[in-house]
Order: sequence, then C-alpha cells, then structure tokens
Amino acid sequence: MAEPRLVRLARHLERGVTPICQALALLGAVAGSAIVGLIGASVAMRHIANAPFRFTEELVGLLMTAAFFLVLPLVTLKSEHVQVRILLNALPERIAWVVTGLAALFGIIFCAWLFWLSIPWFEFAFARTIKTEVARLLLWPWMALLPVSMILTALAFAIRGAVRD
Repeated sequence: MAEPRLVRLARHLERGVTPICQALALLGAVAGSAIVGLIGASVAMRHIANAPFRFTEELVGLLMTAAFFLVLPLVTLKSEHVQVRILLNALPERIAWVVTGLAALFGIIFCAWLFWLSIPWFEFAFARTIKTEVARLLLWPWMALLPVSMILTALAFAIRGAVRD
C-alpha cells in the first residue's frame, strides 16, 4: 500500500531538515563542551593564579541556553526525548494515533507561542545592541537562537505528527 501524500511530504521534509538539525546539534555539543572547558579553566585560574575568570557565570549561562535550544530540534525530530508511554501503549492503535497527533499539535502551538514571544525580545536587544554586564558580549546573537529553534522544533513536531514510525 502506498503511503499517504501527507506522510510522503513529511518524510521529504524530514530528509531536508535533518542535516540542519544535526549541524545545530553539533554546535550545541560544542557549546556543552565549552561549558566544561570554561568552568575547568576558571577553577584552575582560581587555584593557580587566585584570579578566576570574571565572565564565567555569564558565559556559562549563555552557553547552556544555547546548547539546549540548538539540540532541541534534532531531539524532537528523532523523538529521542523523555517519553512516558504507559497510557499511549495501553490505548487502541487508532486512538493512540489521534493522541499522538494532538500531542504534535500541542507542541506546534507551544513553539509558535514561544516564537511569537521571543521576537520582540530579540528586536529590543538588536535595536539597542544590548550587551552582557561583565564580558560585554552582544546578546542578540544568543537571542536569535530561540526563534530559529522554535521554527525547527515546530517543523519537527509536524513531521513526527505525520510520520509515526
């Protein structure tokens, strides 16, 4: 039996968006590694030179947020996040299919809402070239990750809602 048109479209979109999500996830892994390196270097500086990096907490916070939002689209696309499937597995297949579709719709709505909320925040930081207090890093590049992540994560929810492997 041939796949429905929606499923074929979703699989096509998945093939196109997967490399983008993988590249972002790789950047997220680099951000996570940078957190470990930065904290290690700051601790070493504190004990060796009695002068820790002043910007460690600030930069670690930005890197942690970046790591999360960079990895989120791929985790959602591959459906590799924590799932509680006890109820879903107990339901008849047809009802489970509807529940899965509703869950995907809820995820898309949440991503759209967060995207909508993040745009004015990003525009405010961009227009005023707001910087962090200690390291004086521009905040808008970090803030740009949120809307990009929400677009890709919403697309991942849509793909997962259509393709139920």
